Amino acid sequence: AVWKGRKSAFAAVGRISPAYIVQDGVVPRTALPEVLADIDRISREHGIRVANVFHAGDGNLHPLVLFDDGEPGAAERAELVSGRILDLCVEHGGSITGEHGVGVDKSRYMTKMFSEEDLATMQLVRCAFDPAGLSNPGKVFPTPRLCGEAPGVRRGAHPLVESGQAEQF
Repeated sequence: AVWKGRKSAFAAVGRISPAYIVQDGVVPRTALPEVLADIDRISREHGIRVANVFHAGDGNLHPLVLFDDGEPGAAERAELVSGRILDLCVEHGGSITGEHGVGVDKSRYMTKMFSEEDLATMQLVRCAFDPAGLSNPGKVFPTPRLCGEAPGVRRGAHPLVESGQAEQF
């Protein structure tokens, strides 16, 4: 019953909020009480609700940052809260990603954990395994962004579909 409840959390939140950001970070288990209290404080400060879903056993956090995308400024406040949650993870000895990796939306937080030398080394390793840049181009190490790579709901067709270079199924 507990597992069924956990697996239903995301769908349930979709019924109480018109939009939400799913975040992913990790903290040491001993930091969970303090981090959850800080998330609550930040949530109240910005007027953005946060539904905390997490793996208490390993410190993986999946806070759902709830907002009404029809309310002016709400999406921006939600992004701010979402980023502040990642800051908390790093501040408490954790990471900006627990189990789902770093995508476009989290690439701007890489410098909070890694030096320029670290990032340059990561890029060299990536290039060694993918010299043609075919694997997830523009992800983690940003290239000029396409509208489909921006966080949020895409408005209109992807530029590659519009140019005839790709087909949307």
